[in-house]
Amino acid sequence: MLATVASVTSANRIKRRIYESGVYSNVIQTPQLLAKEGCGYSLRFEDSAMKIVAHAANELGIKIRAFYVESVIDGEKVYSKI
Repeated sequence: MLATVASVTSANRIKRRIYESGVYSNVIQTPQLLAKEGCGYSLRFEDSAMKIVAHAANELGIKIRAFYVESVIDGEKVYSKI
């Protein structure tokens, strides 16, 4: 799953906060298909951690632009907005 945010700083702040809860994640540049407002950054994590990520972002005052489920269909990555 991906959570898109405005900056690498925001993504890293959420990453550090959720790590304290035992949730592992990676900060990546938002895939070009999803980058509607500039490049932006995303946090990639397990689907089961969505509520933890949303709660951490809220506590930190960081706006998550959107959550996406990431899957592969016919060898291509497909993103479904939640």
